[in-house]
Amino acid sequence: MSKVQYLFLLGLLLTAALAGCRSAHTTAAILYIDEQNYDKAVQVIHEGFQYVDNEADAYYYLGEAYSHLAEEAIEGDDFFEAKKNYKLAYEAYQRVLEINREKWDEEVQNSLYYNYSNRLMQAKRDLDENFFEQAEGHLRLAYEANPDSLTPIKNIARMKMKISSREEYKDQKDQLMEEALDLLNQVLRAHPEAYLLRADKANVLAGLGRNAEARILFDDLMAEHGDDDLLLVDIANLAITDQDYERAADLFVRVVDLRENDTDATNDMQNKEMLLNAGNSYRSVQRFEDAITVLGRAATLEIIPQENTMLLRLRTYFQYGMKVKGDSDQEVDPAAKLELTQEYRRIFQRSVEVGNAMTQEFPGNADGFFFLGSSQQHLGDSAAAETNFKTYQELNESGAS
Repeated sequence: MSKVQYLFLLGLLLTAALAGCRSAHTTAAILYIDEQNYDKAVQVIHEGFQYVDNEADAYYYLGEAYSHLAEEAIEGDDFFEAKKNYKLAYEAYQRVLEINREKWDEEVQNSLYYNYSNRLMQAKRDLDENFFEQAEGHLRLAYEANPDSLTPIKNIARMKMKISSREEYKDQKDQLMEEALDLLNQVLRAHPEAYLLRADKANVLAGLGRNAEARILFDDLMAEHGDDDLLLVDIANLAITDQDYERAADLFVRVVDLRENDTDATNDMQNKEMLLNAGNSYRSVQRFEDAITVLGRAATLEIIPQENTMLLRLRTYFQYGMKVKGDSDQEVDPAAKLELTQEYRRIFQRSVEVGNAMTQEFPGNADGFFFLGSSQQHLGDSAAAETNFKTYQELNESGAS
C-alpha cells in the first residue's frame, strides 16, 4: 500500500469513526461473508482493528464469520476447529455487547441462539439414532457456542448415565458413570441449588456403589422435595440395593399414594408392580398386615386376576397365620393364648378362601394347592388338606406349574 493510499484509507476510517458509521474494513468483510469467503472476512476485520478497535459492527461480523467457519469445520468433521471458531465467535459477540448492548443485543442473542440451537438439534437427531459419540460432540460444541448455558453439559451427563445401563456398554459402565459425575459436578459448581441435577448425582453415586454418599444426598433432597414421586422411586431403589427392604416398601407405598391422588393418569402404570414389591418386602420383614393391605390394593388394579398376585397373597396369609400360631404356642397366659388362637384361625380361614379362589382360577399351580392344604391342616380339616396335598404331589410329578 502506498503512502497516499494509506493516508486516504486512514482518513476514511477516521471519518467513519467520528460519524459513527461502519468502517471500510467492516463493509469489505460483509461482502466477503456474502461471498462465503469467511477467512478473508476475518483477516480484513483484524486489519481494521489496527485503526479502530471499538467498533461494534466489526465485532458482530467477526462473530458471524467465525460462526460460519465453525459450520464449515463441522461439515469437514473437524471438531477441534469447530470448537475453536465457536469460542472465538462467542468472544466477538460478547465484545459487541460491551461496546453497544442497546443497539446490538437482539442481533447478538439471535446469533448465539442460532449457533447453540443448531448444535442441540443435531445432538438430538444423533441421540435418536443412537449415535452417542456424535451427539456428545455436538453438545460440547453447543456449550462452546454459548457457555452461558450449562444445559449441554447436563445433557451429556444424562446421556452417559443412560447408555451406561446398556448391555453393549457394560464394560465401560464405571468409566461412563465417572465421566457423568465429573460433568454433573461441573454444573453443580455453578448451580449448587439445582434439584434435578443433585438427584442425578445421587443416582450416579449409587450406580458407582458409593451408597453412603448417595444416601446423604438423597436424604437432603427428600427433606426438600418429599412429594416428588420420581425421587422417592430412586431412593427406594437404593434401599433395595442396601437390602433395606422395609424402607423400600414404605417408599413404594408412598409413591403409589401420591400418584393415585394426583390428576395425572399417565403415571399410574407402575403402581401395581410397586405395590407387589412393597407387599413382598413387608412379608420378608414380617409386617404381614401391611403386606396383606398393599397386596389387596394390587389385586384391585387387575382387570383379570393374575397368578403371581394371588399366590403372593396366599403365601402371605399362610405365613402370617404361622407366625401368630407360633406366638400362641409360646403364650402362657390363658386369655392371651385364647385371643391369639382365635386370631390365627381367622387368618388361616382367610388363607383358605384365597387358596380356594386361586386353585379354581389356576388349577395347574402346584404351590396354590400346597398352601391351601397347609392352611386347612392347621384348621383341623384333615380330609380337605389330604386331597389338596395329593393334587400338589401329582402336579409336581407331572411337571406342571
